[in-house]
Amino acid sequence: MLEILFVFEESGFPICSSLGLRILVGLFRFCSSPGVSFCLCLFFPNRESLKAIQGMVFKFEDLEMTPTLAEIAGLTRLPYLDKDLIYTRAHSSTKFLKIIGMDLEDHMGCLDQSWLSLDFLFERFARHTGYETFVDEFTISYDSWKKRRPMVFAIVLLGLLVFPLEGRHISTHLGLIAFALFHDKHNSKVTLVPTILAEIYRALTSIREGERFFEGRKLLLQLWMMEHLHPATMFEKDMIDRCLRDRVKCIEHRMAFDKFALPLRVQDWVDYLGSLTEEKILWSYQWIDLDVILAGSRVQDFLVLIGLWCTRPYTPTRVMRQLGRRQKVPYIPDSRDFIREFDTKPHREVDI
Repeated sequence: MLEILFVFEESGFPICSSLGLRILVGLFRFCSSPGVSFCLCLFFPNRESLKAIQGMVFKFEDLEMTPTLAEIAGLTRLPYLDKDLIYTRAHSSTKFLKIIGMDLEDHMGCLDQSWLSLDFLFERFARHTGYETFVDEFTISYDSWKKRRPMVFAIVLLGLLVFPLEGRHISTHLGLIAFALFHDKHNSKVTLVPTILAEIYRALTSIREGERFFEGRKLLLQLWMMEHLHPATMFEKDMIDRCLRDRVKCIEHRMAFDKFALPLRVQDWVDYLGSLTEEKILWSYQWIDLDVILAGSRVQDFLVLIGLWCTRPYTPTRVMRQLGRRQKVPYIPDSRDFIREFDTKPHREVDI
């Protein structure tokens, strides 16, 4: 996987850095601990608990926590305040092919299932000879193909890390997201952060119901949790950490400290997380600017996040301590009607 990303990066995509996507690439080099993400799922509500208005929060010994928009924005260095949501329901395979500049005369069955293989995109856009080799499949010029390669790289990056499908398949829904991020009229007006958080919530619920595919999103989730497990005393002695821009490199540096020893085995992680108390965590990231936060709307006490395949309610009033505010006993609104899955055809193997 890293080899494929290396070829994409070496093809020269500086625009991806300007869009804030370079930080996501670093997550592929992050030495993850599978036990952390799996054990975290055990403390997230299943669908029955959600019906009881438990909400999108992890429940530990005597505290509640949840990834917040501010934290996801800080970890990925993507903006989210004063931005519009990206809405992908107008997706179609025809639109996706138009976005990447292709017209496939031979019908590809995978497009009916809204995906293309990573290898398909790699051969046509990552390799310098991609246009020349598959020129009959393109409806654009060579110069236009070169301009669209960064956008395809973004589609692949998001499809592997944030919105993954099994079998190294890339969702064609990501075409509209990449188009919005790269289009001059839209890229400064939209945000990807709520979409990422909604899909993390959806994946957590799916894992509790028996699904075992959690690639990509587990890296962000693990990084989020690890940042909260650093005692405040560590930050006092390592002030330079607060100035680092790349949280991936930062956490790998701290994990080597003898004073920051964490469990290794899955059962040890379950016991450790199950015993978490207020004194054992760092409530708010000290390196995030929390002067302005998004805490609700004038209409209701929660926000509705639109994901790629779902909507999820977001209630930051339950975790105000994570946002650097005084925590009061919150009113818990009934937001169950906003836990919805979009009607999409099931992803499955088909002849391409």
